[in-house]
Amino acid sequence: MSTRTVYQTNPVVSCGNEEDGAILFNPDTNVSSIVNLTGVELWTFLETPHTIHEIADHIVRTYKDVTVEQATEDAESFIEALGPDFLLKKQNDN
Repeated sequence: MSTRTVYQTNPVVSCGNEEDGAILFNPDTNVSSIVNLTGVELWTFLETPHTIHEIADHIVRTYKDVTVEQATEDAESFIEALGPDFLLKKQNDN
């Protein structure tokens, strides 16, 4: 059995949708962040746990002309930017 890292939205975080993105707010840390429309798409996708690879695959399927390499970089940047204030990081056994 192997362990994999998955990421999921933190259920305490609110997501206020706007015309060109959303504002995320964590009441536990009193921190907010603005995400663009792609960020909103990923936020919705991460309502269930996914690995970086699964996030990158979702980006490739959703947006035309995005390479796997670029999608992986974008997924990693998204996870890094939102980190512990907005996303939960879990170790799942496979």
